[in-house]
Amino acid sequence: MSSVARSAEMQLSPQARNAIERLMARYGSVIDNGEFEAWPQLFTEDGVYRIVTRIDHQAGRDFGVWYCSNRGMIEDRVSSIRRVNVYEPHVYRHIIGSTEILGVHGSEIACETSYMVVRTDVDGDMIVFSAGKYVDTVALDGHTALFRSRLVVTDSTRFDTLVALPL
Repeated sequence: MSSVARSAEMQLSPQARNAIERLMARYGSVIDNGEFEAWPQLFTEDGVYRIVTRIDHQAGRDFGVWYCSNRGMIEDRVSSIRRVNVYEPHVYRHIIGSTEILGVHGSEIACETSYMVVRTDVDGDMIVFSAGKYVDTVALDGHTALFRSRLVVTDSTRFDTLVALPL
């Protein structure tokens, strides 16, 4: 861990650290359990959600697989998942690593977390669907943490199927 990250870690209270850990766990849980209507509530009203590939991220390209610039767009995505999108039924299982605190800026925390998503289809076949990192800005309000932004940076540039569900 760098000295900057170590310093940022030390600035966080145990309650703030716990709130961030609960947010990370809840994020995976609502998606994995199909509770998509709860997913937008993990973001601030102006919360941004994006999925980009590692190569595009490193090149500074802002476009990607998904882009939602506020909670309303995230809610629209949920509505689309439930009512519009046609895709092969499947579920995800998130494996989420420890969160590294990169910086503390008032009530906002910059952090990064590794993830892996295993996709299981209706026949029971499983594949590692995506792996990468979450690059987040988390807003703290008391003992509550919400995503101000979540950038999903996928290690691979390819997906075997449509990214129908949030990573």
